[in-house]
Amino acid sequence: MKPYLIDSHAHLQFAAFDNDRGTVIERMKQKNIWAINIGSNFLFSQKAVELAEKVGFLYAVIGLHPIHLFESQDSNEGKTEIEFFDKDKFLTLIKSKKVVGVGECGLDYFHNHSLEAKERQKEEFKKQIEFANEIKKPLVLHLRAYKNLDAYFDALEILKQYGYNEAARNSGVVHFFSGDLKIAEEFIKLGFYISFPGVITFTDAYDKIINSLPLEKLLVETDCPYVAPVPYRGKRNEPIFVEFVADRLAKIKKISLNKVAEITTENCFNLFQL
Repeated sequence: MKPYLIDSHAHLQFAAFDNDRGTVIERMKQKNIWAINIGSNFLFSQKAVELAEKVGFLYAVIGLHPIHLFESQDSNEGKTEIEFFDKDKFLTLIKSKKVVGVGECGLDYFHNHSLEAKERQKEEFKKQIEFANEIKKPLVLHLRAYKNLDAYFDALEILKQYGYNEAARNSGVVHFFSGDLKIAEEFIKLGFYISFPGVITFTDAYDKIINSLPLEKLLVETDCPYVAPVPYRGKRNEPIFVEFVADRLAKIKKISLNKVAEITTENCFNLFQL
């Protein structure tokens, strides 16, 4: 039986769920909501795989978030150490059939936008594109601009260099999309889906973009434990709250929630080959 909804981007392996992870997963079971747990570095990729192996309706994506290329302070995980993409280590994780993608990887210029930082991020991004191509898995992209959507334009340029083009299908997904309509359309031309999180429940900034994009190229996500949707804004997010994101998307497009659930779930199945 297919799920009611799929949270296409979750982090249930993070410490924010250590005290009640089982309860959160049980709530998902009751709602028939599945989730794709996304790695942010090797450790959390490994934990995502381990969790997916234990729970039938969870899957894992493995990769290195660009923020881990620099020492930083994460509100949920504490201090993060500098890390670089080590293909040999990540290859040990693909033995699991529950690994369905590579990421989240990409470019984050919001936190680190010096020329040196940008070049480092591009090189590590390229390594993960090559890894994804080698193991034939889609990419989960994290793109956050510093100004003028710079990270999005640089990512498009790099992806085109690696042969992503209008003939591509199921290339990956641009997670937590915050670009404009033209950028979204450019990624769709390269075979990517566009995913929206709980932000769309408390701003109308993306309504026109969502209205203009085909539902067949959209995904919904929570990015939990971050950015909970209304009516839980400001609290810890969790996968069952993806229903509020889907409901908002349905209202924007003036279609039923069931239709959004059906199509976005099918999109996830197609993208991640579930």
